[in-house]
Amino acid sequence: MELRPLGIAKEIIEDTGLELTYNYDDLVFVQHNPFMIQFDDDNSKNLKLYFNVDCEKDAAEKLEAQLKNAALQRDFTITPSGKFEMTQKEGTEEIDIKFID
Repeated sequence: MELRPLGIAKEIIEDTGLELTYNYDDLVFVQHNPFMIQFDDDNSKNLKLYFNVDCEKDAAEKLEAQLKNAALQRDFTITPSGKFEMTQKEGTEEIDIKFID
């Protein structure tokens, strides 16, 4: 299995002024959760972008432009791939993530 470019994803995220807070498997979680990055196992130079359903349209457009610019500077691409919703499982610290096309 090829290693995922976590360091580059972290740099791209930090160019928006936000921080990578956690990564799990192929997902990268971002400070305040306005968006999430998913590694593209079919194209190691591509990162899939999902916005939180609660992220306002203007903020999402600004973040997407920043992310695409930062990725381009590193010979990467960002592919908008939909939205997501996070909910905490009742009585636990676990979260459910629902992807929405």
